[in-house]
Amino acid sequence: MSTSYELIYFGVHGRAEPIRLLLTLAGRSWKAVDVARDQWGAMKPRMPLGQMPVLVEHDDAGSRTIPQSQAILRHLARTLGLAGHTEAETLAADVAAETALDAGSGYGALLYGAGRGDRAAWEKHFTEVWPVHGKRLAALLERAPDPAGFFAGTAPTWGDLVAFQVLHATQAMWPTSLDAFPTLKGFHDRVAALPALRSYLAARPAHEGVAARPA
Repeated sequence: MSTSYELIYFGVHGRAEPIRLLLTLAGRSWKAVDVARDQWGAMKPRMPLGQMPVLVEHDDAGSRTIPQSQAILRHLARTLGLAGHTEAETLAADVAAETALDAGSGYGALLYGAGRGDRAAWEKHFTEVWPVHGKRLAALLERAPDPAGFFAGTAPTWGDLVAFQVLHATQAMWPTSLDAFPTLKGFHDRVAALPALRSYLAARPAHEGVAARPA
């Protein structure tokens, strides 16, 4: 059974980037439906929950439209072999993803909300809030079966991709943010060096935090 994908989202990293990374790592291509900001108002009522990203999956049985970024990721991880091979690995991947999502949960306000352009808000976040999350994420990796590998073991899972993207966004927004966390920096670099991801990472646009970062 052949399967093809369409990914509907704005033309930025945002919530869709871990999905793009997962499809890339799995060796799957997809059609990107990049939505301009001025198009979103007209499109919003046609989306299943009035939100993006949305994945449209086509196979021999028909098509399905899937909302919610984490549901998309878990579905793709299960169907493409990146959810972990044992229950212990699956659980570790889930915990890594949720911990990473907690770490990145404040970024929307800095990029698009009340903190946009506010140097004091950014500095407070990355000197007071981020270190708490960074310590949690580093401790989780250090307790992993192979701390020099990935969160669930020696092979990457979807949880590693979520964590990688949060760390990538963190560095893009605040370049010194990983200096105190060499374990996380090493992990980030290991994921970036995966052969299946290298070309994609080299070609993708810069994270939106680079342009939004206050001077």
